[in-house]
Amino acid sequence: MPAPHNLFKHAIAKGELQLGCWMGLADPYIAEISAGAGFDWLLIDGEQARGGGGG
Repeated sequence: MPAPHNLFKHAIAKGELQLGCWMGLADPYIAEISAGAGFDWLLIDGEQARGGGGG
């Protein structure tokens, strides 16, 4: 089975501008809003985010 077409890599190879958002919030609701905001990419950085679970 062939690999799926990666629109992001294709646009970068053509030299097209890609707009993105670097998220540092530990809230899935905010991630859903950001995903629908029209960005070409999202980077979700949870290293410093407060969340449930760990210590």
